[in-house]
Amino acid sequence: MGLLRDVDFFQTRRNARKCLAQYRRLQRITGKSKIDIKSPIITDMPKSPSQGNRAEDALIQHMDAEAEQSAIVSGLMSLGLTKRTILYLSFCDQERWTGDEISREIDYSRRQMNEFKNEALIEFAEAYRHGRLIAFH
Repeated sequence: MGLLRDVDFFQTRRNARKCLAQYRRLQRITGKSKIDIKSPIITDMPKSPSQGNRAEDALIQHMDAEAEQSAIVSGLMSLGLTKRTILYLSFCDQERWTGDEISREIDYSRRQMNEFKNEALIEFAEAYRHGRLIAFH
């Protein structure tokens, strides 16, 4: 038996997809995108006062969503630009991009884009929370 366990790449990619698929929901919960380059909307409308446990539960959910969103962003930022772009457009952008649209955007063939995406999913799994998504045989 070797010192390193064998990585199950298929399951690791599946884990990474499942994690990244949460990003849009987390973005709706937190009300912001940490990756987008758009200007924030500033409003002078007063906020209603919070009351009871519902407000506390909502705050906890919001904080948990922000922490998870930050972990995903951190994992994405550890990737190279092309791979980060592929995963961002696939899972994080508010617009749902098709594989053909992504391959045109990054100027690679669909096959090359899919190869980059598979590599990017593994690299994301390694970077996300110190490898929490990596599956072993």
